[in-house]
Amino acid sequence: MKFNARAPKALREWVCLGSLLVCFGISLTGSAAFAAGAATGTISMSWGTVGAEQNLGVRAIAVNRRGGASGAASVRCTTINGTALAGKDFTAINKVLTWANGDGADQDCNVTISDTTPFTGQKTFYIRLSDATGAPLGTQSQSTVTIYGNKGGGLVSLSAATYTATQEAGSVTITVNRTVGGSGGASVRYATANGTAAAGANYTAVQGSLSWGNNDTAPKSFVIPISTATSFTGSKTVAVALAGAQGANLGSTQSAIVTINGSPALMTATNNDDACMPMNISPPDTLLQYQKKVFAHYFYPFPLSIDNRASSVDYYNTQFLTKTGENNKWLAQGGYLRQRPLGVPTSSDPNSTLLNMEREVTLAAARGITGFTFDVMSVDQATNPTSQLHTMLTAAQAVDSHFKIIVMPDMTALGTDADAVIQIIASVATSPAAYRLTDGRLVVSPFDAGVNPASWWQSVLSGLKSRGIDVAFVPTFLGWKESASAFASISYGFADWGGATTAVANEMEGDAAYARSTYGKIFMAPIDGQQFRPKDYLYWEAGNSAAFRAGWQGAISGDAEWAQLVTWNDFSETSQVAPYTDATLNRSIGTGFYNLNGYYSQWFLSGQQPAITHDVLYYFYRREATTAASPGQSKPDQIYEGNPENNIEVVAFLTAPGTLKITIGGQTYTQNAIAGESSFKVPIQAGTPVFTLSRAGADVFSFQGGVQIYGPAGLPSGVEDLTYWSGSASKTGVCSL
Repeated sequence: MKFNARAPKALREWVCLGSLLVCFGISLTGSAAFAAGAATGTISMSWGTVGAEQNLGVRAIAVNRRGGASGAASVRCTTINGTALAGKDFTAINKVLTWANGDGADQDCNVTISDTTPFTGQKTFYIRLSDATGAPLGTQSQSTVTIYGNKGGGLVSLSAATYTATQEAGSVTITVNRTVGGSGGASVRYATANGTAAAGANYTAVQGSLSWGNNDTAPKSFVIPISTATSFTGSKTVAVALAGAQGANLGSTQSAIVTINGSPALMTATNNDDACMPMNISPPDTLLQYQKKVFAHYFYPFPLSIDNRASSVDYYNTQFLTKTGENNKWLAQGGYLRQRPLGVPTSSDPNSTLLNMEREVTLAAARGITGFTFDVMSVDQATNPTSQLHTMLTAAQAVDSHFKIIVMPDMTALGTDADAVIQIIASVATSPAAYRLTDGRLVVSPFDAGVNPASWWQSVLSGLKSRGIDVAFVPTFLGWKESASAFASISYGFADWGGATTAVANEMEGDAAYARSTYGKIFMAPIDGQQFRPKDYLYWEAGNSAAFRAGWQGAISGDAEWAQLVTWNDFSETSQVAPYTDATLNRSIGTGFYNLNGYYSQWFLSGQQPAITHDVLYYFYRREATTAASPGQSKPDQIYEGNPENNIEVVAFLTAPGTLKITIGGQTYTQNAIAGESSFKVPIQAGTPVFTLSRAGADVFSFQGGVQIYGPAGLPSGVEDLTYWSGSASKTGVCSL
């Protein structure tokens, strides 16, 4: 039996946050592995709505053939005037697209946007499919194209797509231009995000806004401080992006990469400046467009910042991580949490909540996560336009239109309230950031869907259908096989919450194939790194990184269509893949699962195991053994599933065979390691471990673990901490995000 990963409603604790709702974007195609249709397939527009700036030039428009490719097929693609007129605002199209027998590739019906007659505001026209032969038209036979005029407020763009600075310079200036118009005031938001450079270690993260007055077209700029405290070799990158333009349109250069060049290299090795990743990870634009998908469960009670205060004195540090926080509410448990998100700078921007969500989307996409399954526990998330749900939809669209959100009604909180579930799902149906299949169906994946029978869900889906909302239902179960037969007729696929043990991960390796062969459904495989719930006095034995790696290996070898990380940020269950830290705010002690995810996600999405370009060692261990004393709480934590393990682990990614060493308590343990990936464990003991890679009798590099291990007496606080802390290092140093 799977354990319900959400506590009963009475045990729920969360903090509601306000935010803004601004929405503009493009719906993108999703997985079509199980789209309905005969062997000939169906022909559809890839997007229902498309945006284009007036000075864009050619707007790419895709037409797809999905669900089969038997026989030749053709369709006519034509433009139809709306408020935008052919010959004035765009060039008319009347062309026939053809597919040969067996050809399922997308065809283009591209249209040229004219800027010979600038205008203010928006105009629309339509692209319609007709006269299909050899395959029927699908449900999406028309797209609406919105042209954003460049007269009046103009366009705001970064002055370049790339910037370069030296570490010694101490800063880099980023310029934003306002062109082709200056009528009225205008503003735009900006923010930085980690590339291979780490905020706090290599540069200072910045976010804010720039403003222009009426008839003001002068360039504006902001400065990114560069740290000179610790020299590095090679180069590191920072991403910068614009979003949320007001009074003007965003131009074509909305994001850029800043390259910071360090000191001249002291050694030669491929990609040797990355202590976080052992390979060249593909850019998000590549990872986000694969047919397979990697979603991460987003739990909104734990944003990057709860109160926009300095991290050392914010709500996490003063309330959640202390025994006496929230008026002793969690005194018996020794405090609510044992970890927290990495600190973020305070911000005077009124949109700071939105900006922080944009930061999370950027972080997730950088490690191969293609979307969030957003947990919704109340109807307020639907009815409040500034709710976390709607803010996340805005954030996802602002960062990258390929990053998608699946709404996940949490049935442990919503129970049998069908009206609330319908409202929640309907509230995201018009968002371009909501994930849809290529046939236009909105993907919905309720958590613990088995709370209600299939007949109850059929009624909900019918209610949505009456509103014009077609749903691709992918229920998430706590043990999917028990419910599969009853739900098969109404489901596009199945998902399971899994469990943070290697045994559960290994048992589920064949579930995707079983879902396909038995029910003809896709499967969203669960990936769970660890589970430790101080509030419930429970933990699952994940075996250091073993459960996480086994979950990914099962999803890859089992050829699952989708994967779901359980979770991105549920710190109350210690299941987070997002980088984490503790009250010390050390940015290097919770990076292991996040970075490993980049390796496995790329493998899963692309179908190709990434080549290791340089040596990286990852560590995973607890601060204490599971048997250590815990006098600072009312009772010790108990294991729920698995057998207790008390080990220190190093996971090696090596370009060539080598020797792994773990030194602790005055003793050094060694193990010969193959080229590629390997794991080495030794028994836990008091001290701070040192990890070393050696070859031919000489140390290649060596580094100390980020947290101290305590003996049988436990932590000085008397509170039990069974978190697996994690980090990594390469020849150039320790990974710090």
